[in-house]
Amino acid sequence: MKDRDAAAGLDSRIAGLALERFRIDGFAGTSVADLAGVLGVSKAAIYYHYRSKNALLHRLVDPLLDATDACIDGHSAPNGSAPAARQLLGDYLAVLTAHQAVVPLVATDIAVLNHPTIGPRIRAQDQRLQTLLAAPDTSPAATLRAEAALGAIRRPLTIETAVDLTDTSHQQTLIDAAAAALQAGRPSPNEEPVPPPRTDPQTEHP
Repeated sequence: MKDRDAAAGLDSRIAGLALERFRIDGFAGTSVADLAGVLGVSKAAIYYHYRSKNALLHRLVDPLLDATDACIDGHSAPNGSAPAARQLLGDYLAVLTAHQAVVPLVATDIAVLNHPTIGPRIRAQDQRLQTLLAAPDTSPAATLRAEAALGAIRRPLTIETAVDLTDTSHQQTLIDAAAAALQAGRPSPNEEPVPPPRTDPQTEHP
């Protein structure tokens, strides 16, 4: 029992230190030897828990990616109808805040974004989120608005901030900002479209 508890404790320490070092030095800039040295264990002890540095990275980021997939799937209507964008933004923000410590790694580390298995998954999720938020509009403007909305949700979680992003009032502020980005440039429901300027034929020059 003690040996099992000790192994679980070391596993947790490895994962915690790896996340810290990956965020400071980057995934590419951190070696298993670096982790072993800080922990005061052999590299073999780390490889006992994780067969490779890639396996350790997956241990850190897969829970966030799995939760994001579940969120997207939950808003992908089988009949193809557009989801409620504001609800999707709120649910996605809830996923990000639940895995807040990992978000900067997934969002900003070039080595992670270019990782052969993790990178394509991140890009596929971004594409699905953009499509859902822009729906039913498929224009470039709608895509830009969706990207801006996702940026409003994600950006505060990728930087050092004194704001408590688990606070519901602050989360509401982010959702409001993202929802506003989705509406940017669109006429309001009660707004009359502005007709093009008319030219008086008598004053028109050849």
